[in-house]
Amino acid sequence: MVRENRTKAKLKAGGAAFGVTVGPNDADLVEMAGLMGFDFAIVDCEHDLFDESALAQVIRAADLHGMTAIVRMHNNPELLLHALDGGAQGVLVARVNSAADARAVVDAGKFHPEGKRTIYFRSRGGGYALDIPSPEQWTLDTNRETMAGCIIEEITAMNNLAEILAVPGIDFIDLGPLDMSHSMGWAEQSEIDSLVDKVIADSVKAGKAVASPASADNIPELLDKGFRMLTVSPRAFFQSGGTRFLSRGQEVLSSKGIPTD
Repeated sequence: MVRENRTKAKLKAGGAAFGVTVGPNDADLVEMAGLMGFDFAIVDCEHDLFDESALAQVIRAADLHGMTAIVRMHNNPELLLHALDGGAQGVLVARVNSAADARAVVDAGKFHPEGKRTIYFRSRGGGYALDIPSPEQWTLDTNRETMAGCIIEEITAMNNLAEILAVPGIDFIDLGPLDMSHSMGWAEQSEIDSLVDKVIADSVKAGKAVASPASADNIPELLDKGFRMLTVSPRAFFQSGGTRFLSRGQEVLSSKGIPTD
């Protein structure tokens, strides 16, 4: 039996989903996030060093609490297939700049009739073939529960945005404002803000969910803008909290005449 994609179900019902962004060696953090009630985890295999065994452990930790494991990666059909065969329920592909790029994501991530993914259900992604009603039904059920996302992060993607959003099978959109600015020779922030607003508006109009980093303070603003997948980063929490802790520690040491060097 193919497990329901909790995040996809919430979005389809018109709701919002909350997630964490982690590295491929952060299985304990994903397990903790699941215990706390987060809906999904985006696992960064685009920038972080990893091996596929470590990724499998993160996916298992997500499965343990019914979270949606979404693997962020390059537009690499082989890696994408490994992630899905390993049990991931979604992929988020970087540097999608054209309809052809988006189509390649769907082709690699979805079975016929939506894509061209090759069939293998004896991996953990297929439940080790222990409960397959029929190969055809399994592929259809898996398509229904698999999410495919694109990161819009270059000016070329902006120029092809309508065509990218028109590709069937793309479920959600993420944004890379800094990479967008970089691709434009470090554009003015006001111009980037305008482009981001366009991506959000056009994506929502096209029926795609849009993801964004969030904080406890800006959730209302992000929801009003149209975002429906909101994430936090444990690393960012530690960076912020750790910095405050050290700063406060230095203040207390000084107040008590204890050397700080």
